[in-house]
Amino acid sequence: MRVVFVVLDGMPARHVGPEVTPRLWALAGEGARFAVGRSVMTSATYPNHATFSTGAGPAVHGLWANWVQTDGGPLSADRVGPAVATLFDACRAGGRSSGAVFGDNHLVGVMGAGAADECWPADGRVPEGVSRDAHDYIADREVVPRAVAAVERGFDLTVLHLNEPDTFAHVHGPDSDDARAGYRATDACFGEIVDAVDPADTVVLVVSDHDLEPVTPDAVDLYGPVAEHGLPLVPIPEGTAAMVWGDDPLGGAWLDGIDGIEGHREVAAGVRLVWGKAGRQFALPPGFPASTDKGQHGGMRTREQVAVVAGDAPAVDAIARTLASRTPAAEDWAVTIADLLELALPDATGRALLS
Repeated sequence: MRVVFVVLDGMPARHVGPEVTPRLWALAGEGARFAVGRSVMTSATYPNHATFSTGAGPAVHGLWANWVQTDGGPLSADRVGPAVATLFDACRAGGRSSGAVFGDNHLVGVMGAGAADECWPADGRVPEGVSRDAHDYIADREVVPRAVAAVERGFDLTVLHLNEPDTFAHVHGPDSDDARAGYRATDACFGEIVDAVDPADTVVLVVSDHDLEPVTPDAVDLYGPVAEHGLPLVPIPEGTAAMVWGDDPLGGAWLDGIDGIEGHREVAAGVRLVWGKAGRQFALPPGFPASTDKGQHGGMRTREQVAVVAGDAPAVDAIARTLASRTPAAEDWAVTIADLLELALPDATGRALLS
């Protein structure tokens, strides 16, 4: 039994079908093995990839957003890393082999992939001469040959990531013609990777980490109100959501009068999640240029995830039946992989999709 786990970053589930993603649609048996999953919050790349790797939510692995407040100030989530064991750790402890290839080099740290037997880009550093997309991540075409080579190596667990759907949706807007053309290009790259998989002894799991929504340039500012009230808080924007770090003497009441905020709640001691109304993103810190992206994620409306299972192994039908009966959560995938490979993942909180 082998598992190939593929993440199509930012691929909107609503665009999965024969027109835009024919290879993925065919792999899903024209929808028979396709479902819509649900992300953790924030609905951002790094919290969800940490969950894919650990089977636990941000309250356990600690990565609430793409940036995390630490004693030394805000740090990118890859520099913090998950606080609990990952699938790569479990493979190493259980005598299973693992490999990973990422279009976003920061995922090496976010997912703890340094513990894999082989990982590209090594140490999370993009080699010189590698082509990048409009957001400076590795182009899908660069990922394909490395991903095919990893599949052909026959690791017990192979984790693969294509980034460009996320970039297309950010730059052009998730439902634009340009974004849809980009999704088709990624689907073609995905097809080349799948062609290298032997379905007889492999369970193929394909997910996305979040959706995106169109946004206006009218950003919600949290930094001005924090300064106005003299609060000892650090807001960290995450597209259409934000995390506010620190002990809040007003219990979040200062947020209630800010235009563009739909809701907020404390998710851990000293950590408050804030999400915006439709089309409203949160402003970057003072001194940073305003975002020109037409699509964003992070909030409550971008929690949908692609969920596909394929292959000829008996476990595939069991997973497909579960996908047809309940909404898979981001936490469920690592638990499912651990069960398939007979691994221990003690900090996981998800439910296996095998029954």
